Amino acid sequence: MLKKIPNGIPCLLIIVALFGYMGSVMGFANMLNTIMHTAHDLLLNTVFYLMGMCVITGALGKIFVEFGVVDLLQRLLRPIMRPVFNMPGVASLAAVLTFLSDNPAIIALSQDKGFARYFKKYQHVSLVNFGTAFGMGLLVLVFMIGQGYFLAPFVGLSGAIFGCIIATRLMQRFTLKMFPNYKDEDATAVTNYTGGEVLPDVSFSQDGEEQKKDGSLFVRVLNALLDGGKDGVTIGMAIIPGVLIISTLVMMLTFGGTAEGVDEMGNDIIVYTGGAFQGTQLLPWVAGKISFVFEWLFGFSAPELVAFPITALGAVGAALGLIPEFTAKGIIDGNAIAVCTAMGMCWSGYLSTDAATLDSLGYRPLVPKAFLSSFLGGICAGIFAHWVYVLIMYIGTLFAAAPVWNVQTQGTLCNSPQHQQIEMTMMDDSTFVVKDWFGEKGTDLEFRVNSQDSSIVITNAYAEKKDRFFFVRINEKALQGEVAYAALHPMGEYSRYKGDETGGNMFVFAFLYDGAHRPLDRGYYELVWGNGTPQTVEAEKYIQREIEAEKDSLLHDSTYKTVAERVLEISDSVKTDTVPR
Repeated sequence: MLKKIPNGIPCLLIIVALFGYMGSVMGFANMLNTIMHTAHDLLLNTVFYLMGMCVITGALGKIFVEFGVVDLLQRLLRPIMRPVFNMPGVASLAAVLTFLSDNPAIIALSQDKGFARYFKKYQHVSLVNFGTAFGMGLLVLVFMIGQGYFLAPFVGLSGAIFGCIIATRLMQRFTLKMFPNYKDEDATAVTNYTGGEVLPDVSFSQDGEEQKKDGSLFVRVLNALLDGGKDGVTIGMAIIPGVLIISTLVMMLTFGGTAEGVDEMGNDIIVYTGGAFQGTQLLPWVAGKISFVFEWLFGFSAPELVAFPITALGAVGAALGLIPEFTAKGIIDGNAIAVCTAMGMCWSGYLSTDAATLDSLGYRPLVPKAFLSSFLGGICAGIFAHWVYVLIMYIGTLFAAAPVWNVQTQGTLCNSPQHQQIEMTMMDDSTFVVKDWFGEKGTDLEFRVNSQDSSIVITNAYAEKKDRFFFVRINEKALQGEVAYAALHPMGEYSRYKGDETGGNMFVFAFLYDGAHRPLDRGYYELVWGNGTPQTVEAEKYIQREIEAEKDSLLHDSTYKTVAERVLEISDSVKTDTVPR
């Protein structure tokens, strides 16, 4: 029955079903506009960023190769290769080269007979899975660190190593089960690689060491930087189709429309405008049905995060393009970064590279086994990274500051008649934590007290000090007219803390801005608890006197800027995506 169906019909049915579904949800005009806008945004803001990183890391990697750092690393790693990976010591060179470049680097290396002669055939086959697990490792690490995380990416690296062990040994087991004779056969009969050059050829002397190159120091450095940079451009160009095609499709199946208010039932009104990064939310809906699996295995706090490992199956560069959007939506954290780093490195687009690599080496029948081994290795890498991160965080809590006392305060802002119940805790390291300080979950404010004048000093990481102002994120999804962030001015008389567990007050002057960086209001943010009394009434009078002085100065000097204008000038120079959370 199936043989009677013309070849093109299944393809047409799949395309019509896919785009018909997205068009029915978004509208066909909006769907087409979203495809183009998303691809355009990814090209400008993600691909060129990744290409720049590829050029830099490519140059660095070539310097390492040229001046013996790679050789040193593989010498240091040799002792662990046999007991951990069941591979000869020179296999460590494959790990270093693919870590510094990409998966295809394993092709030229494995086809070098001076390198392959150290392997049995079953080990030679598993070299593909071994190299894949480290592919684009340096790029992934640098990118994740660039997102503001340091510990989590290295936890992810440990997970990728664990996943590599699983994938490599599984592939060896599968290979020996299908071809028992590979256990004793030497891997010297390999085909010649005819594809494009990814890394310069690596040749070996009879003792297996990389041969040295001649030339003056300046020429070698210059050639290494330029050749490595050119290799980086090649890799950067190679990831463009994956990022634009795969990431656009995955994003349109992951993200939703724009919320424009609420209906009478309190539900968000979703509107499709054809803008970038809109979609149908199909993947989160499917993942939400089994969210407990992803939450327990990987610790994912949002079903949208499953889009990263799905994309990494085909192209890790495309998967990295999802991270900035996850960050903008506030759904990613250190644990997710660790898991995504582990799975992204361990898989690193093996669906698009392993088949070609094994085929070039003459092991085409083992492609399905390689896919299965890499898939299971990536799952294990994510699980390992998650639980290692949980363990590290738990150990960290054992040494973290402990609460001394906790009070419920009455919070007011800008002389508003409305009061909010705000929780404040004093820690044993003399810092104070104001929980959800503006009523938005996760917007904690941390400060300590200046012993000289009792003013406060903001200490939490997401407050960025610029020209004596601290820009603090309040609501990442705020639109025009809605409070998005505050510029706090705690210097001198503009802030004060006085009190203890029985009662007191704390205040700091704040400027409020909406999602379009426009000023909304200004005034004192004040907390009062216990037997404390409000103090900002007198302070507001002081501010009013300053305002009158500003107005008087404006009459005589047209270039005079008010404090609010100065803060607005600063905030305009801070893009929305750079205001810390």
